[in-house]
Amino acid sequence: MATTTMTQTELPKEKSTLYYYLEVKDGGIVQTYPGTAFEKRRKHVPHNVEIKDMRPIRDELTLDKSGFELINHTSAEKDFTDEERIKKVYYPEIEKIMKDKTSATHVHVISHMCRRHTTADSKEDPAEKKDTDFVTKNNPARFVHADQSYRGAEQILYLNMDEGEANKRTKSRWGTINAWQPFDKPVKRDPLAFCDFRTVDENDMRTVVANLPPPGAGEYGNVSKNFAHKGKWEYSLNEDQAPRYEVTNMAHNPNQQWYYAADQTPDEAWLFKIFDSKKDGRARCAVHSSFPLQHQPDQGEARTSVEVRCFVFWEGEDVE
Repeated sequence: MATTTMTQTELPKEKSTLYYYLEVKDGGIVQTYPGTAFEKRRKHVPHNVEIKDMRPIRDELTLDKSGFELINHTSAEKDFTDEERIKKVYYPEIEKIMKDKTSATHVHVISHMCRRHTTADSKEDPAEKKDTDFVTKNNPARFVHADQSYRGAEQILYLNMDEGEANKRTKSRWGTINAWQPFDKPVKRDPLAFCDFRTVDENDMRTVVANLPPPGAGEYGNVSKNFAHKGKWEYSLNEDQAPRYEVTNMAHNPNQQWYYAADQTPDEAWLFKIFDSKKDGRARCAVHSSFPLQHQPDQGEARTSVEVRCFVFWEGEDVE
């Protein structure tokens, strides 16, 4: 297990519930279908946890140490309703941030997702739908996960980049890093929590295969471009309709240390790793989840946020 030498100070805490992987022997799954009624009905294992406000030790939690980092960023984009404007205005901002923060030589934006609904809204959406029906309300993801497994990161790379270019770029260090930012108002419900990678036991990682909807079928249908290639990865194509790749879910471990940023504003953004090819002891990913604040009602004004996924490359650095 990765360990940390960071001295734990008496930080403000939120007592909450995080939802972990339900083991197969207990009725859990090995394949899921994001963006469908099935996924909204999926069962997880609740655990009571303490989630610490990281603001007093903000400088100690960085991409390479903990796997996540809070930065200041005021975007020129405010509404996040126009897809083309998001790509024209927000994507270049994120590309520059990624290069500045990581010293990467190249950044390739994969896709983005906006969330404007509550968990309560999302539970109503599939009520009268079949498991295979698509849902339309995109709520905060309330289960512990990383968007891809280490192997899934390679699978999603080949689904979103020309095969020749992907082969070339993966000869050096590369990774996947997400940016997550609230817009319109500060975060007063469903903040994002991260587990310090130094307290993660990789033996607690559980692989689930995600089958995304066809392109254009809701937010999750736009997560991947699903480029054709030679089938380097057996989970790459799902009958030529949608991408299929591995994601990471987590089993609970009491050694895990969780953090969030209280009252995050639209002028602040999270950067967090999904994958880093480097195996020199630095953080390789940041498992995460949204969570309900202690006195948060089920109904209320939804949190509004945007998440951008990026491939990041360090040409000339050893891949591992």
